[in-house]
Amino acid sequence: MSGPSEEELQDQSWRSLWLSSGALSIALLGDTLIYVVLPVNAEAFGVSLFWVGILLAANRIIRTFTYGYVAHFAQRIGLRNLCIIASITSVLSTLSYAYFQGWLPLLAGRLLWGLSYAALLLVTLGYAASDRAKTGTRVGSSRAITQLGPVLALTGGAWLAGVIGAQEVFYVCGLLSLIALPLSWLLPARQEGAARTPQPRPAMLPKPDRLDMLIFWFGVGADGIFVVTMTIMLAQQTTLEVAMLSGGALLAGRHVAGIIMAPAAGIVADRVGVQRPLVAMSALLIGGLFAIGFGWFAIGAVAVIVSRGALASLFPAAVTHFSET
Repeated sequence: MSGPSEEELQDQSWRSLWLSSGALSIALLGDTLIYVVLPVNAEAFGVSLFWVGILLAANRIIRTFTYGYVAHFAQRIGLRNLCIIASITSVLSTLSYAYFQGWLPLLAGRLLWGLSYAALLLVTLGYAASDRAKTGTRVGSSRAITQLGPVLALTGGAWLAGVIGAQEVFYVCGLLSLIALPLSWLLPARQEGAARTPQPRPAMLPKPDRLDMLIFWFGVGADGIFVVTMTIMLAQQTTLEVAMLSGGALLAGRHVAGIIMAPAAGIVADRVGVQRPLVAMSALLIGGLFAIGFGWFAIGAVAVIVSRGALASLFPAAVTHFSET
């Protein structure tokens, strides 16, 4: 009895990529919305602005140090099982924003989300890298799909927060995030030709490499400081509802740019290599942040949004590339 044909394997590979990317997209609803809701509603969540910054950065810090351990766990239980578990924990994380107040339970929720995101990202990366010759293209397609959930959260979610309340909106996000579970369940128990996940670092507390730190600080700058600062500035001049809508629209623009730029950047990376477009887009992001600092907001915002959209696929492609060398 012959095995599956090459065409059947390709269809299964792309289907797995779409399912895992869809699960990540849905799981991102709560995390995306917290960036525009929390800064202007800190008192409603029982935290100070100091803790707002820590809470928004906590998920990035935890996953910078735990990717290796999550990858090792994926090798033991498989990508499908990891996706199912991470989908469940992402729902719990989102609901924690609705149920709890104060820095300690919210910090626990953010750390849980960091682990969930690390797992879901490694799952999508594992399926994307199953075809080494088209890793950039496949990662770009995956990142385009994952941007759809955040766009929904930043438009409809930001509006809904102004209608039903800053915490209550996360009940809705949590319920919608349950959609990630059937998507995860539909993944194949074993992916033919799937790439092996990266080996964990041997250290008890692994030291992040230069690429880890680059991803972390660019994420803080583009997704944290950029959006949070603009939302707070808007809240000082308008109502909280308008500030949340404006901040959501600003961040939604970045995700829309990701839908366009991520596949394009992935195709370029497959043709010329990942290093050159990675350096170029990193430089554009830094230049955009400097432009905003000097008061050239429109030019700087466009540079940040475009470069961050491209980096959405270039960073995962770079992780795959450098893990093989």
